[in-house]
Amino acid sequence: MLFPILHSCPTCPSVLGITLYPPPLALIIIPTLVYSLALWRLRRIGRSIPASWPAAFYGGMFSALIALAGPLDTWNDELLTMHMAQHLVLIQVTAPLLLLGRPVQVLLRGLPPQRAGMLTRLLLRPLWTRRVLQLLTQPLVAAALANLALVVWHFPRLYDQAVLRQPVHDLQHLSFFGTALLFWWPIIDPVPRHHRVSGLWASLMVFITAVISAILGAIITLADEVLYQPYRYVAMPWGFTPMVDQQVAGLLMWIGGGTLYIVIMLILLARWLLHEEGRRMASEPA
Repeated sequence: MLFPILHSCPTCPSVLGITLYPPPLALIIIPTLVYSLALWRLRRIGRSIPASWPAAFYGGMFSALIALAGPLDTWNDELLTMHMAQHLVLIQVTAPLLLLGRPVQVLLRGLPPQRAGMLTRLLLRPLWTRRVLQLLTQPLVAAALANLALVVWHFPRLYDQAVLRQPVHDLQHLSFFGTALLFWWPIIDPVPRHHRVSGLWASLMVFITAVISAILGAIITLADEVLYQPYRYVAMPWGFTPMVDQQVAGLLMWIGGGTLYIVIMLILLARWLLHEEGRRMASEPA
């Protein structure tokens, strides 16, 4: 059996709602320490970075803590609503914030030039590595993979297995988070590669994902029966019934997640329009 890395331990002690279960805490603490050491190194050698980078990174790690070791994970076996919120946080909050924190740039800038160059060559020298990375971060490929993961994992039979079997649950989280990183990568361009997808294409990617997310949320909300069997028989807290829980979870995906996508899309579209207007004005003769 796979070692459970993304799910809390119900018998482990907790502090302030955070379960003291080593695997998810290690996945959060170790990258945070590495990032913090790189920041310390940058300050020591007198190199500055935008304050928004560490703010975004630490915000992303805090959201991961809430999702993977906090109340969302504590109650996700009892409430579909919590399980849905956990996934939305990982996809819509944690992944983009971590990329906005520019961890690759911070780490490479904090290393001595020789080690940074050695690490870059080690990772990118193989031709197949570069080709795979280029393929996976193509906007259409990244959007297709993210939406495919979203749709496939919400089929009742597969979702039931994710609730009942720990290894499947871990795989579900890894696929959601991994494809979310790929989805946001060409929009945020965290390295950068100097060819970030245009604001118009970024808006289209987010719009398509918002539509698919809303359709799934609507299906879950409007279903006339409980779709996911483990939540049919579990004892639910706070007076929830299986149907009410399912409807709230569906609304969270439909309205909550969809609204956030639309807000992001409008921001991207507005930035693109302003950029295009600036280019037009700059090209006009004085």
